[in-house]
Amino acid sequence: MINKFLTGFERDTIQQAYDSMKSEPITNPICHNCLGNQILNWLRFYPGVKKKIMPGIKDYVDEVNDNTLDSVNCSSCSKNKAALCPYCFTEGIFALLKKSKIDKMVIMDFLSTFNFDLKHEGYIRDAIEGGLY
Repeated sequence: MINKFLTGFERDTIQQAYDSMKSEPITNPICHNCLGNQILNWLRFYPGVKKKIMPGIKDYVDEVNDNTLDSVNCSSCSKNKAALCPYCFTEGIFALLKKSKIDKMVIMDFLSTFNFDLKHEGYIRDAIEGGLY
């Protein structure tokens, strides 16, 4: 199913996201379109960062759209598009920010604003250990 990978996102992160799309229920149904738009809206505070990573975010949203088989209704737009959980989506954005060598303060703001790792067992734990949260 996954023959192409996005520039800017880690290969393991995308594979993990698609694996969870197939096997785990979405408990916080916000579609990748709405969440991507929210992140792009947040990035208006960081125009240089937005210019640098916006193409990667848009490519990621397009790829998820292309590979979505089953989904539930989004709690924001009500469309049947919530196929990728917000945790997996924001984990991918976090990987993109790190790979793009974005300033630590911007990453910390992102993690504070879009924290779907509520138990701090995944990417937030990694960010804490790396001094980014």
